[in-house]
Amino acid sequence: MTLSLRTFFVLLLLAALPPWPPASAQQAVDLSEPFLAEGLSIQDRRFLQAALAFEGALHAPIAPDWSPGAQAAMDDFAQTAYGAAPSVLHMAALAQEMTDRAARDGWTWRHFDSLGLSLLFPSKTAVPAAPDGAFTVWDHSTSSLRYRFASLSRPEAQALHRDTLALQAEGGTPVRTRDASLAVTGVTGADGTLRRVRSDYIDGAWSTVVLSADAADGALLGAVAASIAPGLAAPLAVTRGGRLDRARQAAAPLLDTLERLPRDRPAPPTEATPPVASPPEATLPDVNLPEDSAHRDRPSRPFRAASTGSGFYVSAEGHVLTNAHVTDGCTTIHVDGRPARLLTQSADSDLALLLSEAPAPAVAIFSEAPARLNSDVTALGYPLSHILGGMNVTRGSVSAITGLSGDPATMQITAPVQPGNSGGPLIGADGSVVGVVVAKLDALTIADQLRDIPQNVNFAVRAEVAARFLAAQGVSPLRAAPHTPLRPEDLAQRAAAFTAFVECDPR
Repeated sequence: MTLSLRTFFVLLLLAALPPWPPASAQQAVDLSEPFLAEGLSIQDRRFLQAALAFEGALHAPIAPDWSPGAQAAMDDFAQTAYGAAPSVLHMAALAQEMTDRAARDGWTWRHFDSLGLSLLFPSKTAVPAAPDGAFTVWDHSTSSLRYRFASLSRPEAQALHRDTLALQAEGGTPVRTRDASLAVTGVTGADGTLRRVRSDYIDGAWSTVVLSADAADGALLGAVAASIAPGLAAPLAVTRGGRLDRARQAAAPLLDTLERLPRDRPAPPTEATPPVASPPEATLPDVNLPEDSAHRDRPSRPFRAASTGSGFYVSAEGHVLTNAHVTDGCTTIHVDGRPARLLTQSADSDLALLLSEAPAPAVAIFSEAPARLNSDVTALGYPLSHILGGMNVTRGSVSAITGLSGDPATMQITAPVQPGNSGGPLIGADGSVVGVVVAKLDALTIADQLRDIPQNVNFAVRAEVAARFLAAQGVSPLRAAPHTPLRPEDLAQRAAAFTAFVECDPR
């Protein structure tokens, strides 16, 4: 994904000011202050540089000092992820992401005695592979990253670097560094595979590390490459009680702030400027609710500030269930391109009932049993419709049987959702409806400087709540007891038939 497109997606999710931490936390750490590396311990500087490398922002060796390159990487990360200059809050978010990554995969600086080198290594998720000649081989089990280690003679090392250079795809530019005690070669092969070879002259031999990965895992490869250094390395950890640790603790309460996905209200498209290529200022949403913009593939229609969401048919007569915030303020509503009218909506449950002028192509069946913890779920909807232009399907699980602060009307799910997913069905493994997608957790929000870090912490209104809402309106949803799970492809095909595209025009 390009920088402009990633920034575009991030800027779709506007932030609301959350409850501020207690007074004591405010006095200790001002999360809105601009980021400065001054006052950070050497260990914390290295920790942040490692985090930036994993984000794909740092392309230089991880070092004890905070270099101009490290600052440029921090600036780039904050602008790319948040659309703002780096703040203390961004620093805390970056540190927490690195902490989570290290806990998940066991990332640490590991010293290899036979090489005299230290480098980042995923101790929990690294698995040994068959040796390759003189090379010891390790694979990262959750990515395509592969490590190969060997102590080589000068001719062997020269041959390896020469052969690696020959793998560079036509038209590309290899990375090449040479001095009396260090040789580095980096190439991108014709098949897209990334390779980085580093040889350090230590104790009369060339200690060599060969890294390879698919292009999608380039940031992982880059982080490991940036970490390689002779000698022992300090642990990958935050200094306890240090400035970075205090900032991370002060930011922790913001992780419990629920932020709805925003409406995407783009500027009118022009022939001269493609929608995605427009500057972010031209496409910023003006409200923070989870809806997407109208299609841009209808040049015959005049532009209007319409927004969109998702829904699903709950009766053969054309009743459609969606979220109340999808229909809020709408003067005209269309479902799958046909006129529809709003029958009722509830702000308490965030549900709305529509009636389309066209009969339903298929009707959803509600599960008679509530979704169980860790059960598989699938979300369907029309996210980012002006970019993606069609239905999307994502999969996950029920990560908590209650919502934010123990709300019994909602549940927490890991299936990724984006603007436009609101109101779409959440489907259990057997194809029955177990919820209605409603919101996602905005991990870190503060004033106008914060933009969302996408996380798989999302929420759905429970099917039992939705069924009671429908019954109160005289609509009896179809129900079925849980039965044999469907193949994922069959489930998607069946659910797609009753999932609807909802367009709202407030004029």
